[in-house]
Amino acid sequence: MVIRHKGLLAGVVVFLIAIAAFMLIDTNGNNLDAAQTERAGFEVPVPARTGLANSADKVRLSLSKGAATMAGKTDDFVLTLNIEPGWHVNANPASIEFLIPTVVSSSVNGQALEIPTQYPRGRVSDIVLGDTALEVYDDGASIRLRPDEKQIAVLEKVGRLEMIVRVQACSDEGVCLAPADLPVALNLDDTKRQ
Repeated sequence: MVIRHKGLLAGVVVFLIAIAAFMLIDTNGNNLDAAQTERAGFEVPVPARTGLANSADKVRLSLSKGAATMAGKTDDFVLTLNIEPGWHVNANPASIEFLIPTVVSSSVNGQALEIPTQYPRGRVSDIVLGDTALEVYDDGASIRLRPDEKQIAVLEKVGRLEMIVRVQACSDEGVCLAPADLPVALNLDDTKRQ
């Protein structure tokens, strides 16, 4: 009987050690450390820990009406990304499937408005994952929205264009922050006075 209790006690001790090891691994965020990453042959953007800065801390937006054409009229809107030095966001489309691209969603009075959006080509960065150099947007990148005639009529009636821009900011060293949905709006009545 004593032998069974010792065996049971040893099993419980092994079980508790396994739980402690699992908890230790889980609190390390399941990310590759620098040595593992180096052995794997590529760098992995590492998400920032919860409670620290997020992408909204590194990216600001400005939205304006596009420059007038020779006919004196434009219906384009230009969304400019103002990104802190040393940071960038992923281009659209993202270079690798699991990366979060920059995406613009437009709405009027809370209703989605699918405005054709022209994303610029990203700059090929020095950050390489596997064999792929990442394409990114830097400070000053402009995204152009080109509403059709029907959408223009809706916008003129309502007088306001609202957008949510999904971005994930990453440092030039490859440290990525949590993605953020950034709101921006343009009162079209204000642009008529310009």
